[in-house]
Amino acid sequence: MSKLFPSVLFILMLIGCSKYDEVKEKLSFAFPNYIKCNVVRVISGDTFDCQFQDVEIERVKLIGVRIPSSFEVRATDFSKSYLRRGLPVKLEFDEDTYNGINIFAYVYLPGEEMLNAVLIEKGLAEYNAKPPNVKYEKHLLSLQERAKEQGKGIWGEVK
Repeated sequence: MSKLFPSVLFILMLIGCSKYDEVKEKLSFAFPNYIKCNVVRVISGDTFDCQFQDVEIERVKLIGVRIPSSFEVRATDFSKSYLRRGLPVKLEFDEDTYNGINIFAYVYLPGEEMLNAVLIEKGLAEYNAKPPNVKYEKHLLSLQERAKEQGKGIWGEVK
């Protein structure tokens, strides 16, 4: 990241903007709100370890996903079927990104399918809003409603 600083400073001078939002928007190409990493291992249905380019391994927790204990084994097996060791994934961040233990992210599989959404859509998890991380709240809630209507997964057990 330190190699980028002179370039970013130069770009800032070229842009000539003083407003933070304008600068942020114009520099979004240099600092995207996502990062790529490779899966190391799945811990649970909504948590896995990922290796970044700087060889650091960090624990990643899916944003907006809560897996009931009765579905933990099924959700973990499902996540393991998608998150194979070495698989490159893309992490998209929201407002709150780290709590000292986990990185919070929306996880995109190759092909741009969001794992957070897949788990909810299949009824293996429920949406769990934790403000300020609510970027996709409407989308995830609509997937949950559809899973409920179709009686998928955890919603098939609820009568």
